[in-house]
Amino acid sequence: MRRMGPGRIAANGLLIAAIGVIGYFLIDQPKEVERCTSYEPVSQPLIAHAGGGLPTAIYTNRLEAMELAAKHGFKLIELDFWRTDKGIALGHDPDKLSPTTFDQLLDFLRRNPDISIVTDFKTDNVYGLRRIAELAGPMRTRFVPQLYDLKEYQPVLAMGFPLPILTAYRKLNVTWIFEANKVSLRAVTMPYNQRFLAGLSDHPVYLNTVNEPLPGYGLYTDCLIPA
Repeated sequence: MRRMGPGRIAANGLLIAAIGVIGYFLIDQPKEVERCTSYEPVSQPLIAHAGGGLPTAIYTNRLEAMELAAKHGFKLIELDFWRTDKGIALGHDPDKLSPTTFDQLLDFLRRNPDISIVTDFKTDNVYGLRRIAELAGPMRTRFVPQLYDLKEYQPVLAMGFPLPILTAYRKLNVTWIFEANKVSLRAVTMPYNQRFLAGLSDHPVYLNTVNEPLPGYGLYTDCLIPA
């Protein structure tokens, strides 16, 4: 396989970035939901988003959402994390944190040995993952770290976590995908409207967040469930 030189990568990156800007406005957006009125089984790889959707709400990061996701057969559950003065908190928004504690999360993992947690830190990622490694001990291997920049790659692997997922939703350009192909990753995650980049990735691709069947990708989802 021929490797592209830096100049070729930069030129391709600029072209893809231009296409991405156009695509952002022209490509249809995924269906938005506020709660899960029903659950549709699909056969593609799935990650339960923010704990998994409930019939009453999404983005809860609550234990009851995780329990329902486990009942539906999810093996990967994404959670939003905050590093606080008191430790690790769950929740998508700092003013509406989940009542579920980190100790309860560890207990959930002990009761569900085939499930792993995908991390989404809203505060400093490396610092937060270091705290998870300290608190979880040997159970750190049950946490799949999401990275927001490849500068985090070596420090996070050195903490004893499994291969990470690189997520692109904080990226301002699309040239990241060429750098991602140079390292070992569990997967890459990209926004729904950047899915045209999937064919350039050497890794499995997940889209975030999708609540309707979309074959050919892995999906972070609220209301789809494993078939």
